[in-house]
Amino acid sequence: MQQIERAYTPSGMRSDASAKPTLAPQMVESAVQRLCWVLVICSGLIIFSAFLHRAMQPEMAGLLKTPAVLWTWIVVVLSALSIGVARRLRLLSPLVILNLGLVFEVMVAFAICFTETGLPMSPDQPVLGISKVALWIAVVGLLIPNKPGIKLAVALASASMWPLAYFLNIHLFEYTPLPMNRFLVWIHVPYIMAFVTYAISKRVYSMETAAQKARDLGSYKLVSLIGSGGMGEVWRARHHMLARDAAIKLVRNDLMTGRPLYQSDVTRKRFEREAQAIASLQCPHTVYLFDFGISQDGSFYYVMELLDGISLQMLVDQFGAQPAARVVHVLRQVCESLEEAHRRALIHRDIKPSNIFACNLGMEYDFIKVLDFGLVKNLSSAEARHLTIEGMSAGTPAYMAPEVAMGEVEIDGRVDIYGLGCVGYFLLTGAPVFEEKTATATALAQVQKQPVPPSQRSELPVPARLEDIILRCLAKKPQDRPASARELSDLLADCGVPVWTQDRASEWWQTYLPATSSYRAARQSRVAAPISLPKA
Repeated sequence: MQQIERAYTPSGMRSDASAKPTLAPQMVESAVQRLCWVLVICSGLIIFSAFLHRAMQPEMAGLLKTPAVLWTWIVVVLSALSIGVARRLRLLSPLVILNLGLVFEVMVAFAICFTETGLPMSPDQPVLGISKVALWIAVVGLLIPNKPGIKLAVALASASMWPLAYFLNIHLFEYTPLPMNRFLVWIHVPYIMAFVTYAISKRVYSMETAAQKARDLGSYKLVSLIGSGGMGEVWRARHHMLARDAAIKLVRNDLMTGRPLYQSDVTRKRFEREAQAIASLQCPHTVYLFDFGISQDGSFYYVMELLDGISLQMLVDQFGAQPAARVVHVLRQVCESLEEAHRRALIHRDIKPSNIFACNLGMEYDFIKVLDFGLVKNLSSAEARHLTIEGMSAGTPAYMAPEVAMGEVEIDGRVDIYGLGCVGYFLLTGAPVFEEKTATATALAQVQKQPVPPSQRSELPVPARLEDIILRCLAKKPQDRPASARELSDLLADCGVPVWTQDRASEWWQTYLPATSSYRAARQSRVAAPISLPKA
């Protein structure tokens, strides 16, 4: 069975407080370019210094135990050349090269310290000056940006090379150890410099990231992070001229910079396909797409309407199972969105409560919007069949049709009918159809187990005809389900459930979800710390 991806869900997104800082692709590229210059300069200085010492101070050869020191520097130079060749020939991704640069930084620190401590030190002489490794930590830390936590860890590792090299030389050459006060004088400056560099680089990183976002998104200013997940981040943004708020979705950084080039290309194509799919749909119950573009670093983003409402997942999580009238009202609106998509040969493939929003749109309440077309499949496109990223598969186990769980290639719109049946079941009962311990077990249950009728799991009354419709949507064989979203909508309209009127909806919103409620997505105003660019 295919591996299951836990897709991004607006109600289940990581908040800005838990979002980890990441490097934008353009920042990675800039850091790699600086790293290459450091490699060139460092290698040149090493070679020049070696010849200079040989020529000007031949007596130092014996003192420095030349073979050990020489081989240490040779390894450093060869490492620099290897990274440079890998960069030139594009054998490795920029992010991998940047990580190799961190290893190189520690290697150079060790070489510096091994050379310094290779000289016998007199216990009676005071320490004058500081270790050159402190300067190395400062220069590299400020020149080559990276995530602040990583910079601190590498800087501390570089500072620790001095005591490591010192004790190694004492062991190898039986030098007289320094008294503790002189030893601490030698090592304290590199450690102080590591923390100073961290503080400065954190500020520089924050400024560069903020500037990057301002440059990349043209007319829109990012205001706050709504959340992040499977394929990207969703930000609240404001148009500079129109002062209109919108939601901007950006491809997640690690999908672009931390994968081989062909996988990054697949991610871009999937992201672009999602934007094109949404843009081609005109149903008012599908989230509107305002703009689409490519940032300066080559990443895709698109601008959507900012929804004032609550996902069905959060609705049930916070307020429990919903009355049958409201469930029918919601499902019929989703059917309208899916019917248009299916007629255009587009299958959503990830219909679930967190991808469906109940909104307050003007004077209308419980107006449904379907979002997150990140896993949309175009049945008329041959290319779409190949847009698969390793480690990902289509859908969320609790709402996955049996044929998708089995990895069948030939699917149609009835996979969305199954997902919508799972959503209806969840709304009526407050629980998913199958509650297994693992994602794999849940996917297997979709294939093998029969669902318990909703009326047996809900404290609210579930009309028999509505229950029959939901169970029909959950049929294991696609041919046993409603043939289309339109047919499902007609069945729901004729199931004998009272109409969920706007008066009832308005009363519910005013009571449980007023404009001041923190549950309403558009009312959230969490200001996110700047993080780099990278599913709504």
